Amino acid sequence: LNPEASKKLAEFERQVKAIEEQAKELKNRILEEMEAKGIISIETDDLTITYVAPYPKESFDSKAFRKANPDLYDEYVKISKVSASVRLKVK
Repeated sequence: LNPEASKKLAEFERQVKAIEEQAKELKNRILEEMEAKGIISIETDDLTITYVAPYPKESFDSKAFRKANPDLYDEYVKISKVSASVRLKVK
C-alpha cells in the first residue's frame, strides 16, 4: 500500500473521531438544556432538533436463547453474506 495514502487516511480518521466527539458533547449540552427548559422541538434555518424521552427498549438475547435451545436456534437462524470491507484502527 501507498504509505502516503495510509498516513492521510489515518489523519482523516483522527479528525473524524475528534469531530464526532465534539458533536456528541454539543448534543449532550443541547439535551440537558432542552430537558431543563421542557423544550420538545427546536427548528432553525439549519436544522430541527427533537427531544426524545427515555423509554424501555425490548431486545432479544440470542446468545442465551441459543444456549438454552440450540436445536430451535439452528432451525431459525438466518445467515447473510457480508460484503468485503476494510477495518481501520487509528492509534
